[in-house]
Amino acid sequence: MAGKRGASYLAHYAASKFGVIGFSKSLALELAPYGITVNCICPGFVKTDMQKREIEWEANIRNISESKVKKEYIQMTPLGRLVETKDVADTFTFLASDYSNFMTGQALNITGGIETN
Repeated sequence: MAGKRGASYLAHYAASKFGVIGFSKSLALELAPYGITVNCICPGFVKTDMQKREIEWEANIRNISESKVKKEYIQMTPLGRLVETKDVADTFTFLASDYSNFMTGQALNITGGIETN
């Protein structure tokens, strides 16, 4: 998500994600003549240890509780929960299957409906 819309307090992280998306889209163009597809998965707030550390960090910076930060993330998500690792894995499974064989150069949002444009 940060690679599509930026992220407060995380300019360095967002820049790296913008780079991954641009790199992937360029590879998709270069590899298409060989039948090789390249796509990105752009997850939202994924429930992981990394996210837990980010919630702690943001709570400290904003001087609010961790539970308030997590609640805000959930409220920002139209589907009303954090992204589970299975949600991301299911997308990888789709992209590795024949169902996505005509999809290339895409950056897929797995955000629970958070708009990134």
